Amino acid sequence: MKLITKSTYYFFIFSIVAMVGGGVFLYFAIRKDIYKQIDNSLITEKDIIKDQIEQTETAPDSTATFDHQIVVNLLNYPVHKLQVIKDTVLYNSDLDDNVPFRYFFYSDNIINKNGYTISIFQILSEKQDLLGTISIYMFGLFLSLFLISILLNYLISRKLWSPFYKSVGNAGNFDVLSDKPLDLPETDIVEFQQLNNVFEKMTQKMRVDYLNLKEYNENAAHEIQTPLAIIRSKMELLMQNKNLKKDSLNLIKSINEATTKLFKLNQGLLLISKIENLYFHETRKISLKEIIETFLGNYREIMEIKGINVELEVSDNAIVEMNEVLADVLISNLISNAVRYNINNGYIKCHIDDQYLIITNTGLPLKTDPELLFRRFYKVSDNPQSVGLGLSIVKKITDNYKMKISYSCTDNIHETRLSYRVELP
Repeated sequence: MKLITKSTYYFFIFSIVAMVGGGVFLYFAIRKDIYKQIDNSLITEKDIIKDQIEQTETAPDSTATFDHQIVVNLLNYPVHKLQVIKDTVLYNSDLDDNVPFRYFFYSDNIINKNGYTISIFQILSEKQDLLGTISIYMFGLFLSLFLISILLNYLISRKLWSPFYKSVGNAGNFDVLSDKPLDLPETDIVEFQQLNNVFEKMTQKMRVDYLNLKEYNENAAHEIQTPLAIIRSKMELLMQNKNLKKDSLNLIKSINEATTKLFKLNQGLLLISKIENLYFHETRKISLKEIIETFLGNYREIMEIKGINVELEVSDNAIVEMNEVLADVLISNLISNAVRYNINNGYIKCHIDDQYLIITNTGLPLKTDPELLFRRFYKVSDNPQSVGLGLSIVKKITDNYKMKISYSCTDNIHETRLSYRVELP
């Protein structure tokens, strides 16, 4: 949930609670004021009737109507002084319904004489209708204010938070490979200015770190590969010397194998480092069919020697958009493993459709967890030339392009399944 949506949601809840509470309070305040006016009117009428009774000792004449009734009784005995005001209902035969009234009762005694009672009934229907009308208008007013406040809060919040969303969006689209500075919107809000400063410093540091690492990789590729190449060439020259003894020759051979392994290891680690640092950022649409056919052709002599049969079932729509070098490395490692770890007179089946690349090959049963094969420097074979980086490089490439790769083995049947994103040309 976005921040502006969440803040609007909380404002919506609190506004409802405040307006409902305020509406209920205002309703009862108006109701209390109306009842107070009615009660004051009834008390005034009582005072007028009381003065007449005490002065003339006679009951006043009153014309009774249904909506306003006055009943005065002169008694032959004294009574206790009492005043009661409450709500009641009377039956209206014309309407055939009970009608609400405000009932006032008062009893007192004439000075040193008998008592009297005064009963006044004031109809409440009109007052209740008035209260209902006021409530409707009050509800409409509160609802209008509520909707307007919600809209204004949303528009103001969106306006205030606009620089924040622009800054986050631009920071999210920052390309460490580009030397173009981060474009952040200007704002007069102090907190967003601080955020922009953090983004600028962070992206500048990322750019500097990337350039330093790139420079290191390039220097390492040159400074390490060159001495290793010289050592390998010198070892080959020594091995061609016919005057060497067998022990010396074996020793030089071991040194040459170690140098070759170090050479491959350095190449593999540099490749992984380049992938992690987005060195291969250029992409184009590549046909997996053409790449697989090319690498199967490169291994044709080896497969003929081992008697490996190849079955190829490839769709012409097997197109993926990625870096050409990484595509070659990916397919080369998969085909190389299928050939290298195959058995004599075995087979390799390559199936590619619009979603999956599946390579199935025969081989020795696997005695370890297939998922471990994708770990760096993990090796199953005893081949001294293996550095354990092949499938880890494959996993790094697939992760870089958000592909999914899995490896499984049942008895002597090995299967590599690659799920890739296809973009049709």
